[in-house]
Amino acid sequence: MFSKVTDASKVALVHLVARMRLGGFILLDTQFGTEHLARFGGVEIPAADYKQQLERAVSMQPCWPDVVAPDMLEAEIRGM
Repeated sequence: MFSKVTDASKVALVHLVARMRLGGFILLDTQFGTEHLARFGGVEIPAADYKQQLERAVSMQPCWPDVVAPDMLEAEIRGM
């Protein structure tokens, strides 16, 4: 990620995760674990666990709502 404003990528990541959680998504694959992602709750998991979680995730029907009420988004972010 890159940005013209300091920490904008962190804000974008937190916003993405909140929107995903509100939409019922259960898995975000970042490919690599980093200190940056760990600060936001990212964890590395064994491949076997990932495959199980991925199978569960693709069998679900999450939604990406066009609009999320700001108070709902704020509550989700504060609850992380």
